[in-house]
Amino acid sequence: MDQAKFFVRFLDRTFITKLLILALLYSLLPLAEIFLIIYLGDRIGNYFTLALAACTGLIGMLFALRGFQKNLVLLKDKIKQGVFPTEEFITLTGIFAAGILLLTPGFVTDLLGFLLFIPVIRSTLGRFIIRVTRANFKELYEYLKLYDY
Repeated sequence: MDQAKFFVRFLDRTFITKLLILALLYSLLPLAEIFLIIYLGDRIGNYFTLALAACTGLIGMLFALRGFQKNLVLLKDKIKQGVFPTEEFITLTGIFAAGILLLTPGFVTDLLGFLLFIPVIRSTLGRFIIRVTRANFKELYEYLKLYDY
């Protein structure tokens, strides 16, 4: 029965529209990255462009790891106090999205990843991801509380 619901979902017009928009974005982002790398390669040199892309990604990942570790400590403190860490889950979700963007090579994704270090943007995206995925952090909270993290 679940398989039938899965296939019926593909006939839904809004689902198909969202899927096509996602596919369009998925194909346009790499094209923008390639165009920008070629353009910068002509302007400042190929090797410098590649080194710059690698350095921005590396610096961004270091920022993401630092932010992730800092917020993980805050999450553990809230769990030890017996308080549900809603904001920490949202912040960690935003930092995780920033890390994924920064790990992807290119300047556009690095820019988007660095924008996620702005707290307002990060919390907005974190709330959106949690709402869209319908993540149940209460189960995770109970698990973490059980094992005394």
